[in-house]
Amino acid sequence: MKDLTLYLDGTTPDKLSMKRLAEYLRELSSFYGSEAAVHFDSVQEGSAKLVCRVEDASYPVVLNQVREVAGGVGAKRPTRSYKKLSDLMLDDRVDGYLKADGAQIIQFPKGKLAEPPLRIVKSSTVQGRLYSVGGKDSTVPVRLEGADGETLHCETNMQIAERLAQLLFKPVRLSGDGEWERRPDGSWRLLKLVISSHQKLEDVGFKAAIAKLKAAGGVKWDDLPSPHSEILESRG
Repeated sequence: MKDLTLYLDGTTPDKLSMKRLAEYLRELSSFYGSEAAVHFDSVQEGSAKLVCRVEDASYPVVLNQVREVAGGVGAKRPTRSYKKLSDLMLDDRVDGYLKADGAQIIQFPKGKLAEPPLRIVKSSTVQGRLYSVGGKDSTVPVRLEGADGETLHCETNMQIAERLAQLLFKPVRLSGDGEWERRPDGSWRLLKLVISSHQKLEDVGFKAAIAKLKAAGGVKWDDLPSPHSEILESRG
């Protein structure tokens, strides 16, 4: 077996809670891929080192995947985990880098000296597949799956939650006051949307959505910043 180690510069094992460690390991498992061949070994000192061991036959496959993802050409699932790992490091104000058998192969976006993120609250609308409505308090958590597979965190009152529960696993558009955070790379991340209204979107298949876009004037993929988002938008 060969070692693959994530270094978290800016923290130590005694400061890394079990809950936070579990979050890092969950995303690392997806980021590395080849789950059955990657084994967690230990958390070592020297900042905090998350050491995994990879079976020899899968080692080149894992290295190829993490390099592709870091280079912007990886598959959707590990790319999502790479972004989540970067977010965790920015939130924890640590610098992360990955070493394979002692040689650094990836540097994550630096978070150690990053300025505190800018946060704003503004009237917002999001849309996606509604997959969770639940909770026992008067403020009910709601979860959407966005166009790129990301989770959108929302909440609402019991009256709206009761109506939303009838739309589980359907595409919906939700509006309300959204709390957004500006990341160091200039992108914005939705932290929470307080839902004040909702709308069921037309549940059409992929081919039907493409046909609808073409009928409206054609589809030029190179002109669309997020084709999947445009398809979902066309359902409303």
